[in-house]
Amino acid sequence: MGYIILAAGMGTPLALLGAVFHLVNHATFKTVLFLNSASLEKSAGTSDMNKLGGMEHSMPWTSWTSIVALLSTAGVPPLSGFWSKLIIIIALWDGGAKIYAVTALLFSVVTLAYFMVMQRKVFFGKPTEASRNAREVRPAMLVPVVGMCLLIAALGAFFPYIYAYLVEAIAARTIL
Repeated sequence: MGYIILAAGMGTPLALLGAVFHLVNHATFKTVLFLNSASLEKSAGTSDMNKLGGMEHSMPWTSWTSIVALLSTAGVPPLSGFWSKLIIIIALWDGGAKIYAVTALLFSVVTLAYFMVMQRKVFFGKPTEASRNAREVRPAMLVPVVGMCLLIAALGAFFPYIYAYLVEAIAARTIL
């Protein structure tokens, strides 16, 4: 949400484009992460990361959808989070807020680092008793998550094609 507030505070058309697009991205990738967290707790009986490990074997869909959401959250290309963060960072830089642009970039790197630690520990770490008993959740929980991950990938892959439309839509609603 910090990126959205930063961009909205800049108020330029490019910053507002980044804010709106990041709002969509944030809602999508955070929903995936919250649903996957609930799936882990339901299946393993705990949400304590210290009691989870090796969940990739028992919950591969949850594992891989978490990877997609985490990478998008950190702004890794070519996922949708990359584009919205890039737009915000460029808007900050172009608007003279260079220190905020550099800080935003640094926080993306920090986000990637701590998410990688979490992913490795929970999904690829040493299997625990909880992971041995865990099973992938029902399709009713998986289908929305997979759909959102496909949206994350599609928005990232097709962003260059929708960019002009988004700029026009945001610029038409901007009062300068």
